[in-house]
Amino acid sequence: MFTREKPEPESYRVPVQNRLRRAARWLSPITGSLWFRLFGTALAVFLFVRSVDLGAAIRQFGHLDPGWTLLAIALAAGSVIASIAEWGVLLRGTGHGLDWSFLGSWYLKGLFVNQVLPAGIGSDAMRALRLGRLTGHGPMVASLVASRMAGTLGMSLWALAAAVLLRDLLQVPAFAGFVVFAFLMIVAWILALVAETVRARIPIRRRVTHAAGRLLHPFTGAFATYRGYPWIVTQSISVGTIGWGLNLYSMQAFALALGHNVSWSAFAVALPIALLAVFVPISANGIGVREGVLVVLLVRAHVGLAQATALSLFVDLQMIPFAVLGGMVYAVEHNWLHHPIWLVRRLSGQYRDESTGLWLRRGRFSPPSPPSAAVGRAATSPELLGDEAD
Repeated sequence: MFTREKPEPESYRVPVQNRLRRAARWLSPITGSLWFRLFGTALAVFLFVRSVDLGAAIRQFGHLDPGWTLLAIALAAGSVIASIAEWGVLLRGTGHGLDWSFLGSWYLKGLFVNQVLPAGIGSDAMRALRLGRLTGHGPMVASLVASRMAGTLGMSLWALAAAVLLRDLLQVPAFAGFVVFAFLMIVAWILALVAETVRARIPIRRRVTHAAGRLLHPFTGAFATYRGYPWIVTQSISVGTIGWGLNLYSMQAFALALGHNVSWSAFAVALPIALLAVFVPISANGIGVREGVLVVLLVRAHVGLAQATALSLFVDLQMIPFAVLGGMVYAVEHNWLHHPIWLVRRLSGQYRDESTGLWLRRGRFSPPSPPSAAVGRAATSPELLGDEAD
């Protein structure tokens, strides 16, 4: 005769929860240490190399079709330009008259930082700290977060379109996952745009919450500004969607350069899942894990192992020319910054009207105004001038 098991007393559960908390406190400094990340990265790369035929993949690069290869690089360059635009329209559209070439140079220098120090937010952190001195850290961080959200929403829309096309091959949970992915990104945009309205209604008597709201005001206030210029948000999301599409077609062009036709829809489904490896704490920027996941997904899409390995390597290699260009831009500007007036012109996006003697701004949405004090400070800022300013 079966007897019903008695539930565990509450007193038994508390020690278990305490042990889990102690284990989490013990593991947290280990997983966050540099040496753990280096060891995890080396282990992930080792397992990736042992799991694939790396020699066959490298030999694939020796038989590339030049025309398709150049097209793949050109499409990747278009994706980089779109990433600059999706970030720049948010700044320039809200009155920060920064020159396009100046924004582009900082984006390329960010790519260089990501290659030298493989961290997923290294580029964003550098731009937030350095350029935040010009625009204010709240608006700058908001522009970086919004540009990421625009690109991620574009990625989710492409993934949803590919999931519809591949609905016969995908299982129901996978298809539902892409629908939820797109829905959550839309919800994230809505919450970000109304965050300032919610923050302003926090009563003063709630001291902790009110203080946190005041701390976030520069950030949420920037999103409130975007709400006043809906075409700016539309432009950023549209450019981000186009940029991700260019990246997908760049991958398809490179597959054709290898002599195999892999549809963009396969990459639209596989790349978002592989990019989740960036958040795996055992490897720096998901190196080794990201490539392994992409190979598995492409092989399941009936791509050969050698070709899938070559394509996973191309995901990393396609950004190296632009990262090198970013390093060259930094080297050139490091010498040019002996002349601070050059920096003033690049930062302000302003010019002097000889007929009136007034300083006018080139930004489309901002009224004419004199050069800001932030630009004047930036001309002699050691953070922007580098060591040569000393």
